[in-house]
Amino acid sequence: MQAFRTGFVYRCRASRSAFWWFGLFQGIVIIALEVISLAASTAGIRGSGAAGTIAGLIFILVMIYLTLAGLALLVRRLHDTDTSGWWMLIGLVPYMGGIVLLIFTLLKGTPGPNRYQP
Repeated sequence: MQAFRTGFVYRCRASRSAFWWFGLFQGIVIIALEVISLAASTAGIRGSGAAGTIAGLIFILVMIYLTLAGLALLVRRLHDTDTSGWWMLIGLVPYMGGIVLLIFTLLKGTPGPNRYQP
């Protein structure tokens, strides 16, 4: 998977398929971690002892890694549409920001070289 090979690279470009496949993978991992966390809390493991602490720590570390790798991939996806990675900050605007980012990620990349990759 391209997102893991270039996990924290903010230059270059990323295709639509690389971006959306990583999004699907990220969603599956989050759901799996939530199910494991729910099962651990139901069994009484999460809140007591070292097992609960380790499970919580693993959950937090995986979420931090996936979030940072996802942000780098979003910047590379924006570069593929020949827009600056700083456009990801528009996602902070309520409602419309997320819609604008969605449109950017759905746009076809520029054919051939652009200013982000020769």
